[in-house]
Amino acid sequence: MGDYYSLQSKSNQSYEADTVILATGVNFGRPYEGEEKFLGRGVSYCATCDAPLYKNKKVAIIGSSPKEEAEAEFMSEVASEVYYIPAYKEQISLNDKIKVVNDTPVAIEGKIKAQKLVMKNGELDVDGIFILRESVAPSQLVPGLVTENNHVAVNRRMETSLKGCFACGDITGTPYQYIKSAGEGNVAALSAVSYIDEKRRANKQQNK
Repeated sequence: MGDYYSLQSKSNQSYEADTVILATGVNFGRPYEGEEKFLGRGVSYCATCDAPLYKNKKVAIIGSSPKEEAEAEFMSEVASEVYYIPAYKEQISLNDKIKVVNDTPVAIEGKIKAQKLVMKNGELDVDGIFILRESVAPSQLVPGLVTENNHVAVNRRMETSLKGCFACGDITGTPYQYIKSAGEGNVAALSAVSYIDEKRRANKQQNK
């Protein structure tokens, strides 16, 4: 957001900060074929956030755990049809408006926008596809973030490609060890404090 960051939580709470330190660990899950291509064009990671865009439309929701069922319930009050594809074995509890599809997603296809969810045993023609998982790839976490081999690229000060954004720990690459993560966390914290101090001094100079 220009010279600051805006963070949105899963509960739709928004927070603003001068600097951010990414210390989320690593995401070993691979995106579906076509997922990154159609992100923002029919593919979303938050059903409650983007539900109004799919009023009276057909959507598919891929849920990684039972807690994602709440978002499917919410979407069923907005969309004309909701298909729910559970990626877990626990018992499913959803209202009758939602059609449960027990299949394995393989790819997302379309032209300008996502139009089809391809599975091992069938296909769904939909207007939107929501992928609800515990985590997302680093490149999708912060727009414009440079990554290398699915890890966030940083320098020795733990600075990322974005000014005011730092990263540390497993998300920056191997070795995946506590001692390495702790050391990088210390460097990232000191770098963030230094960045804020420099920013405040620059603002004072501008206001003189």
